[in-house]
Amino acid sequence: MTAPRLTHAISIGRPTGMLLCLLLTLTTAAARANHLSQHRSPPMRRPLPLPEAPAQNQATLLQKLRELIGYNPRQAVGGSRSGSAGQLCLITPRFRQRADGVATAVVSSPTPALLAAGPLNEVRLERDGRILWGRRASSSHPITGAIPWPLSPLQPGETVTLRLRPQGAAGADFASVELQAAAAAEQQRAEKLLADQAPRLELIEAQALQGRSALASELLFAPMQKTPAAIISLRRQLIEQGCGINSATP
Repeated sequence: MTAPRLTHAISIGRPTGMLLCLLLTLTTAAARANHLSQHRSPPMRRPLPLPEAPAQNQATLLQKLRELIGYNPRQAVGGSRSGSAGQLCLITPRFRQRADGVATAVVSSPTPALLAAGPLNEVRLERDGRILWGRRASSSHPITGAIPWPLSPLQPGETVTLRLRPQGAAGADFASVELQAAAAAEQQRAEKLLADQAPRLELIEAQALQGRSALASELLFAPMQKTPAAIISLRRQLIEQGCGINSATP
């Protein structure tokens, strides 16, 4: 009866040994995995984005542009006797006073906007004394704000005379500015800038820094489909500082 017991013990002992080997193998693998996890390099982290450079103070920028662009001196209205109607403040185009007293503006855009501060009774564009275009205010509705160019585009070198009569001035009392179209290359530059999709304020700043204050002024007051707040503010500042008028933005 001894042999059967031995055989039974052996038949049971074989699977038990295999089980022990399996457990030992799993234990060793778990220990190795734990060791590797403890000594594994930490996962790579993406670097945090650098903080953005602080935006240039817009008020400082507008002040700088206002100084670079400058403004026209007040013009005497011919024949006026006295009072506020004796002077006119033309915002754009920018002009220079010649030695003979004639105000002359070289305009880069073939279709420059026309803007005077304060209400007007009449605006004309003339050549050799002949009226090419004119507009008169009614008794209750003076002419205010920017006037889009009403004629066909100016050709390079073409000259017309802008005549402006402020509200309250007599019928023959006008301020006059001779408008001279720039050369073809300058006209092309202006048209390219006006069609540029870049922010208008950036374009104005670039021209002002290059000493093209008249072109910068034309860009500033040129009509826009949607006028940014910074452009509105700069327009208002130039009118207030140049003309001493606290008026609504044109």
